[in-house]
Amino acid sequence: MRRTMLPFLILLAWTLLFCCGQTPEGDTACQSRFYVATGGDDTNPGTHERPWKTLNRVTQHSFVPGDSILFARGSSFTGGLLITDSGNEVNPIVLAAYGEGPAPRFTNPQLNVLNGNMIQIRGSYLVVDGLYFYNGVGTTQEQVVDAREIAAVYLTLGADHNTIKNCEMVDCPVGVQSYGQYNLITHNYIHDCNRFLSEPNWGPIGIMVATSNHEISYNRIVNYTRTGGTFGADGGAIEIDNEDYPNNNIYIHHNWSVGNEGFLEIIWGSDITWDVRVSYNVSDDYQEFIFFWSGKDCFVENNTVLCTRPRNSRVRVVFSFNEGNNIIRNNIFVVANGIQVFTGTDVYGAERYDEQIFHHNLYWCSDGSVEDPCGLPLGEGDIVADPRFVDLANLDLHLMEDSPAIDTGLDLDYETDFDNGDVPFGKAPDMGAYEFRSSF
Repeated sequence: MRRTMLPFLILLAWTLLFCCGQTPEGDTACQSRFYVATGGDDTNPGTHERPWKTLNRVTQHSFVPGDSILFARGSSFTGGLLITDSGNEVNPIVLAAYGEGPAPRFTNPQLNVLNGNMIQIRGSYLVVDGLYFYNGVGTTQEQVVDAREIAAVYLTLGADHNTIKNCEMVDCPVGVQSYGQYNLITHNYIHDCNRFLSEPNWGPIGIMVATSNHEISYNRIVNYTRTGGTFGADGGAIEIDNEDYPNNNIYIHHNWSVGNEGFLEIIWGSDITWDVRVSYNVSDDYQEFIFFWSGKDCFVENNTVLCTRPRNSRVRVVFSFNEGNNIIRNNIFVVANGIQVFTGTDVYGAERYDEQIFHHNLYWCSDGSVEDPCGLPLGEGDIVADPRFVDLANLDLHLMEDSPAIDTGLDLDYETDFDNGDVPFGKAPDMGAYEFRSSF
């Protein structure tokens, strides 16, 4: 079976297409629409002509499957919105925008209001679509936050089968955090947070998940890092972080990650983390591509990874490994500043590089600081060569026609590359996140 969406997400996608579509205003399948606008009044009935005004009024209402909660474009809302009701497989509850102009804006500067969450979801089968979140709660001299309780959008334990999509999150120390299962986090733009969320140890994190069965896809995460603190610098694009629940069946794909402290971190607890699949992502980050503090029987496939930024923290590696038997193949790794892909010292003890399964990868050192960018004897199909990107300096990482990565990967049953073009396009899949096409 081709590896595109997880089966449960395929069903959800069809549900959203036929039930709610891209413009909830014109969706005849939804049961009721409730409107909220800065110029409204909470004594109104919440209709298009007489909208509600505040998030508190929305929280007080009970919603049923198929309802839509629509926020006026150009409006701004302060505080926390709590949704405890659930939709169902056929008719989710939708939170989206209406009208013309910029996306509705949400902020919550108060830690004592829903732990600083701008939207907290306790129900299942909800969709949050096309909203704007900014200036989330972080550490100040007056307050210390629990990193596992804050987020712009927070999905609590038992909040399952939800979708967070097409949202923008700016300066939110955690963008999305999920304790539910079967949740989809997709097509969001999460960027520019340089504040501690738990000083002096934790930096900002774009997306955090704490349980199994998630898909994190097509997100653009940029500039999530904080210098200072115990580790020298901290933060990152994505984190799998909880020691209390199993973390398996997590699919992370087609994400763009640039200028974050790292791409992915999986915390300790190797007996509960497995089957994490990381594919067709682009990473140009500090500190690491993936910290496998835990994780076994995971797959890292067809990613384009740059580890060329200068060291700014206690460690600077491509990977760390606390367990063996992770499979790494069809990737392009570009390193610099003396870094090798499968080496590293003082990586908190997670240095089991020679216990991994790796082959059919391309390795290259862009500044000539190491002759062996791999660090271990090459696996089957591995090559050391310039990948021949179109424009490395400007992050155009498409392949030129003479790239040695073309047609040298394994067919791993993926259907689409980072551009959503067909895989394979030629005789065989290419290494990295992009298939070569002569039009580039």
